[in-house]
Amino acid sequence: MGMYILASQLSTFKNHAAMKVRVIRTYLVMERNSREIKSKELVLHDEEGTVIHAQIPSNIVPKFVDSFVEGNVYAVKNFYVVSNYHTYKTSMHEYMLQFNHETILKELRSDHFPWHMFRLRSFQSLKGNPDLNVKELIDIIGRVVQVYAPQEKTIQGNKTRLIDFVLEDAQGSKITCTFWDQHVSKIEHLYQSQCTEPVVVLIQFCRIKIGLRDAEVKICSSYDVTQCIFDMDCPEFTSFRESFRSIDHPTPIRSIASLSSFSYTNTVDESTSQPMELLTINQIYDNDEWGEFWVAATISGIVNPMDWWYSSCQKNGCNKKLKLSEGVNKCFKCMQIWDEGIPRYKIHLRVVDIKGNASILLWDRECQELIGVPANELYARNKTNMPVKEVMDLVGRTMLFKIKAGKDELANRGKAFPVLRINTDPDFLKIHCNDLLKLKDNEGSYDFPISLGDDDFLEGFMSDEGESPIALLTPATVGDAVDGTAKRCLLDEFSSTQSSKKVKETKVKLEKID
Repeated sequence: MGMYILASQLSTFKNHAAMKVRVIRTYLVMERNSREIKSKELVLHDEEGTVIHAQIPSNIVPKFVDSFVEGNVYAVKNFYVVSNYHTYKTSMHEYMLQFNHETILKELRSDHFPWHMFRLRSFQSLKGNPDLNVKELIDIIGRVVQVYAPQEKTIQGNKTRLIDFVLEDAQGSKITCTFWDQHVSKIEHLYQSQCTEPVVVLIQFCRIKIGLRDAEVKICSSYDVTQCIFDMDCPEFTSFRESFRSIDHPTPIRSIASLSSFSYTNTVDESTSQPMELLTINQIYDNDEWGEFWVAATISGIVNPMDWWYSSCQKNGCNKKLKLSEGVNKCFKCMQIWDEGIPRYKIHLRVVDIKGNASILLWDRECQELIGVPANELYARNKTNMPVKEVMDLVGRTMLFKIKAGKDELANRGKAFPVLRINTDPDFLKIHCNDLLKLKDNEGSYDFPISLGDDDFLEGFMSDEGESPIALLTPATVGDAVDGTAKRCLLDEFSSTQSSKKVKETKVKLEKID
């Protein structure tokens, strides 16, 4: 190796050593809430392919402002070797380099220097892997097959943007990704362009996120280091494209004008990465086993159309219902008092499958996904004592529900199952709800929702407000929801112009459900 040392030979005593490295990534880090440069960060690899992180402090950034081009090879001499203290690491090496006023560099010819620009991880190596290090930033490559509409959110008082998209590998495995802030524009143009063919993208230095509730692995951008690379002329892209040559009909990109799949989880990833095991409503009751189960069902009615929202605590991450105590609105979870709360969805539904029926409870996340607007906006437009059309339009929709069955729900059939997740993807409805959809089309029985005034039906399905099993971020404005199953309004179905024949058929349907 001559005058150059390798990353494996670094020690804190070698402050005047020299290394020959290729630049993998270079980016600026800004001071928080400021335009001042905090540092310039570099990700390098040596001749053995070992990756090492390097930092240029703000006071000497001007010395290297035009230096270090990604992909080029340099000789670097005179640097500090310090502990790798970053929380999210581009390199898992024990040490990192820190440049100083004595650091010098020289660009070298790269003809015979190895190329280790990317460290690609397969989707299979991420899923179901208990040894994943979520602090390590990784590289992945895939075809973009699904893009969700961009969103704006307020997190800890700061407005931010996010966009979700789904990548597919050569084996058909999918993984969901979320990009934040400055990274949104890299994917947003795919949503706006309505592309008909998938685009290959390599995401460099992205974070692994594992859901606390369902252990699902997803990918998100990581501050300034993450970057998206499209259709680059390099061995990694060539190899990936070659793996798809045997596919006759490439999957086109789907642009979806709905909520984020990352924060509002209506994602096909869980359903496609593993077989979906469905139970009927009767099986859940008969088995008398606690747990989380998928069911295919049709919404047959709203238990109480007037009670579709509740006033929640304004504290970020707290969705607890405010209660009137000593003349003030108080949250008994965080013990804070508010002049007024934030309206959030809470809708009791009656659902049916081929033979069974049950009561379920939809919380803010799933309701916002289905209705397409936040509860506070819908409340502002409908401050009346009449049923809300957007809520009533849920009646007749067929979808997959992931419900939580506990001791209370199984012991008392009048108690609603809380819904943890929904799936409204048309392709999966055809696979898992085909019999239900055929029954609905042939018999038309779900075309006639249960009467609002039917006290017998409503009896036993009213309960006090509980806390949602899922903590949600404050809802943000989103676009209109995608058109789904044909929707109907109870006010139209049961107007004075409806025939007595239809009313009679409604009574027959009620007897079937009860």
